[in-house]
Amino acid sequence: MPARHTALWTGTALLLCGGLWWAWTTQAPSARAAGQPSPSASPLGTTAAGAQPATLEAVAALQPNPSRVQRSVAQVRQALYERGSLRGAQPDGGFRLDAQGRLVPNQAVRRRFDQLLTTLGEATVEELGALLQHQARTELGSEDGAAQVMAVWERYLQLQRQLAPTSTTSPPTADSLALALQERARQRRLVLGNDWAEAFYGDEEAALQARLKRDALTPAAASADKLPDSGLPAAARAPHPGEDLTALQRQREATLGPEAAARLQALDQAQAAWTQKVAEVRRQITQLRGAAELSALQRQQAIDQLVEARFAPEEQRRARAVLGLDPGGG
Repeated sequence: MPARHTALWTGTALLLCGGLWWAWTTQAPSARAAGQPSPSASPLGTTAAGAQPATLEAVAALQPNPSRVQRSVAQVRQALYERGSLRGAQPDGGFRLDAQGRLVPNQAVRRRFDQLLTTLGEATVEELGALLQHQARTELGSEDGAAQVMAVWERYLQLQRQLAPTSTTSPPTADSLALALQERARQRRLVLGNDWAEAFYGDEEAALQARLKRDALTPAAASADKLPDSGLPAAARAPHPGEDLTALQRQREATLGPEAAARLQALDQAQAAWTQKVAEVRRQITQLRGAAELSALQRQQAIDQLVEARFAPEEQRRARAVLGLDPGGG
């Protein structure tokens, strides 16, 4: 393996190009028990750089299962913070509302999420959600603030559920690592929204880009067919409004290969579908709000039914926030 690739591979943890994730070493339970702050350690054998579930069983553990018997919040708190892996530790991170009562996007929110998710297995995802809601309500003193926290939590879980485990048979190259980082960044923004994805991952992505550029790029790589300051092929970018998508896809296939081009196309299509759906629903809501024949209650019921009909359950909180129906959107 060329020396620059060896340095990149050993100098970082694992960035799997097919699965688009980066795993750093997770902090041991003994360190958490001692109350040491977690370096944004994510659940299931990974970390903040992607929170990628390591096994199919781990992905399944993140799926909601209402039939599971749930303990009370007090029981879960005691099991984790008094007898479990968080024994002796304080809740990591925290929550803050701005002057308008909106939840402020920052890394502290993600640190709380990740600390709780490191205990998955000691508690179910439903129990962790109930505990998180109680913590947010207590710390913010606001039901609305707690609801905003839970909206982001659900989107964060959705992101983890989408990261199916994969394997790779060959060592990654600098170009494949850069492309994987670009794809992952776009996926995060699609699920979380720009503000929350930037707050959760912006510094990390910038650091990884800098590391890739420092350790993997040669002078020849900094040519005109690379994105400025990123080392990524220009074809890896999102399409511009009105751009010929067929031509862009041909460029991607020629420069990145058919598999990477297909993944990027899927992200483009998902983003375009979301944007179009939000625009259509926004127009329909505007019409409903102007319907003089409807009472206020009927208007609200019609809007609720519209959102429930057009968006999947895991999309509805984000959709409401983006549409201005609930605070705390992304």
